[in-house]
Parts: sequence; structure tokens; C-alpha cells
Amino acid sequence: MLRKILGVLLGIFVLSVIVVGLIVAFNYHADKDLTSLKEKYSLLGSNFIEVKGMPVHYVIEGNGKKNFLLLHGTGSSLHTWDAWVDIMKDHFRIIRLDLPGFGLTGPNPKERYDRIFYTLFLESFIQKIGLDDFHMAGNSFGGYLAWNYALKNPYNVDKLILLNASGYPREGYKMPLGFKLAKNETIGPLMEKITPKRIVSKTVYDAYEDDGKVTDETLDRYFDLLLREGNRKAMMLKMQHIAYDNWRDIGKVKNPTLILWGSEDAVVPASHAYKFHKDIKHSEFIMYEDIGHLPMEEIPKQSALDVLEFLNINMASIE
Repeated sequence: MLRKILGVLLGIFVLSVIVVGLIVAFNYHADKDLTSLKEKYSLLGSNFIEVKGMPVHYVIEGNGKKNFLLLHGTGSSLHTWDAWVDIMKDHFRIIRLDLPGFGLTGPNPKERYDRIFYTLFLESFIQKIGLDDFHMAGNSFGGYLAWNYALKNPYNVDKLILLNASGYPREGYKMPLGFKLAKNETIGPLMEKITPKRIVSKTVYDAYEDDGKVTDETLDRYFDLLLREGNRKAMMLKMQHIAYDNWRDIGKVKNPTLILWGSEDAVVPASHAYKFHKDIKHSEFIMYEDIGHLPMEEIPKQSALDVLEFLNINMASIE
């Protein structure tokens, strides 16, 4: 009898090892070669500039005299603004970049990803490219950086646009699976090599309310750039080290601010939009019904037109 029990247990163990082995084998992904990623995801105006030991990928486009800086969110890249740039490039000189740990820029060599590092990095980047008077928009974590930068450098920023921005604590709010796994101190390190594309795709779908607007090209881009050498570890460290502990400072933002939000945001709760609007005095606020976390991707034209109106662009000139 004991022999049979031991045999059954051994069989279960062997089967478990096989199952785990198959999961690892099918979901293991090596880092993507940076040269091939540059060939695939560089844009016509792509440039690289050295900032704090990183070759920062950025693009400057447009024919306007006024500068407009765009900051993407966690797990994203400067490509998230493609549609906005197409709509706005005749009205602004638009600057967008891949933040440290994301896109083609890649990881911070010092492996630091807290608020102070990102704010100092952004200040250094802005100084290096010679910006001193500009509008600034940020989505999600990019919105967090935007309002933090504006707090420290209020006279550099003319008007501020926050799209589904981070800033307030999210206790008790369910975050997308990919972010949740990266934040876990046990599972996160495993995802540096074992990265199921299905989980990455689900995280992208969670960011959209209308799944029909998520293209295969979009899914491939998010996945490929995550596999850029060092980005997976950077994602894990950023998720573990960013603490939204300075939310009381949001009310100190004095720049004219437009708050845009999707009512069905599955990443940052829509209730936070009302907090931003309440705390930033004289801010303007638009809630998009049945839209998710990425208005500039999901409804690019409507969100861009709302921003242009806020920035006092003559709407009669917009087709």
C-alpha cells in the first residue's frame, strides 16, 4: 500500500515537473536585439541623446513655434502619441521620448526608478534639448511625472494636460495582471525571462475599453519593446519602487490644467479624476464615457481636439 502511495506521489511530482517545464519552455523569451528593435521602431525623426548614462530615444516633429512635450505611461513608449502628433504637428513643435526603462531608451544603469530619479532625469533631458517654455501632457505614469515636474518648475510649463494620470494611492483597486505580477517581489524576477505574451496582451486589452481598437501591430509593439534588454527588470523595479506618497502636493499645482479621463479606466480609477479636478484649482475636466486608460490611442481625434481647444488653437483650422 505504501509503495502504491509513493508511486502515485512520484507520478504527480514528475507530471508537475513536466508541466512546469512546458510552461517555461513556451513562455521563455530572450532579450530582443537593440539593433533590430531600432530598425523596426525608430521613427523618421528618431534621435538619441545621452542623459544620465542612458541613450535616450526622442523625436521632435512639427511646424509650430510653441513647444509641446508628451510623456507616456508605464510599459509604453513614445509611439503611444502617434495619432496626436499627426493631428497637432502643424500647430506645435512636438517633443516625445521613451522614458528610462521603456521603449528604445532602455534601463537606468544605476537601477533606480523612484520619483526623485525620474524627476531629475526629466529636468536633465529638458535642459539638454533646450526647452524653457512649453506645454506638457502626460498619460498615466507620464502624467505623474508631468505634475511633479510642474511643481518644481512652474515657470517652464505653460499649460498642463493630465490623461488618466497617476498620483493618488490605489489601495484596494485591482490593477492589470501584468502590472500585478511585475510588482510581486517573488514573481517579478521570474518575468525577466519567462514572459507570456498572453499576459502582456491582456494588459494592453485591459487598458482599452474597446477591444476592437487593439491591433496586432499594437500588441507586437508593446511586447517587443518590453523585451528590449533590461526593460523587463526595469519594469519590475519601477513597479516596486514608485510610491504615490506625495499626493498631498497635487493641490500645489498652479499651472492651467486640463484633466482628461476615460470612465472605464481599469488601471487608474476614474474616481481619481475628480480628486485631481478638486485639488488643482481652476482646472478643467472632461470625462470620456465608455473609454479606457489611453484616450490618445482609443479616441485620438476627440482627445486631441479637446486639447487643442484648451491650448487656444483656432478650431476652424482643424479639419
